[in-house]
Amino acid sequence: MTRSVVDGMRKVRICATPWSLTSTRRYSPRASKTLNPEPNPKEQGNAEEASLPLLQRCKNILLSNWRGQLSTVKEDERSVHGSISQYSVVAGQTLVWIPKNDPHESNFLMDNRGSLVIGHTDPTPLVHTMRSVGHVPPRTILLAEFDPVPDYEMEYVKKRVVKLMSSTKQAIENAGPATQSFLRDSGNSLNARLRALDAMAHSKEKDFSVYRLSLKTCHYVDLLGGRHPVEASDLMGAVTDHLCPLSSALIEGVNQSDNRRMALIMFCAVYVQERVQDAYIFSADRWGINILAKTAAKHSDEDKNSTTQSPEMERAKWREFRFSFSHEVKNTEHFCLMLAEMEKECVEALNKAQELLSEQ
Repeated sequence: MTRSVVDGMRKVRICATPWSLTSTRRYSPRASKTLNPEPNPKEQGNAEEASLPLLQRCKNILLSNWRGQLSTVKEDERSVHGSISQYSVVAGQTLVWIPKNDPHESNFLMDNRGSLVIGHTDPTPLVHTMRSVGHVPPRTILLAEFDPVPDYEMEYVKKRVVKLMSSTKQAIENAGPATQSFLRDSGNSLNARLRALDAMAHSKEKDFSVYRLSLKTCHYVDLLGGRHPVEASDLMGAVTDHLCPLSSALIEGVNQSDNRRMALIMFCAVYVQERVQDAYIFSADRWGINILAKTAAKHSDEDKNSTTQSPEMERAKWREFRFSFSHEVKNTEHFCLMLAEMEKECVEALNKAQELLSEQ
């Protein structure tokens, strides 16, 4: 632990924060590079090296959300119509629900090709925060042919949506005390998703037209805007992450809590020895979390002595960090308790570092 990092934390009251309501001792992470108090910053701080395969990231985004930006070619073939549309994934198929008489309907009559961009709309508070600092969350872009679901299939589709909605409600009801603590702080994200699923399940023919996507290409767009192609035919065959149904709510449960966000700051201090001023989690999966952190600006001695500083000198950099778990978490409760154990480890490391400095 470097002196600069510890000095930066001296104003912080080093104590455990309420990630959960239960003991986390039995969930203590096994020793690994990512949870070592003296990590290699290059290995720990490079999100690309330690993250999930692109295909898995695309599927996680798809299953964690319920709406995206649908774009279709207008009838004049010279411009594009775009709107936020709801979708569901049932029986391994992505279905888009378009309100009746929406321009997309007439556009599909002329050209059934379209795109669906997912991941940049929810959770809404996080998206607004990231956009305010010049970032957009990672997203999945699906290019596909959109074919109308026949009327005789709609009863089956609705039953599958009801099953999807029921499984989400059951996951909430069966959540342990640690997960419930997160969900209480998660705002409206879960209710919005459930309301959308309920509207799909109980829709009438006059309400929506439903289209099935026949995927042609799939891209993952990273935090910096880089596009990475993945094999579209393999998307639905990728492993389904246990956290997906509640991941959006878990993310908001962290970001809407000052105490939990302070823990993210401590993660940066201990695991990558990076002093940061603020941090938000924007992705969560069974193998770890990704956060966007505002690193402290570094100035030369001349800059420090200057009474006025340019906007460039004052501007802090926002960077992505990936914190990988020592092992796969099996459910949302295990995920929440893993974060609590990481925080406990950070508190102990910082307190120990302060004790060593006080003895010098």
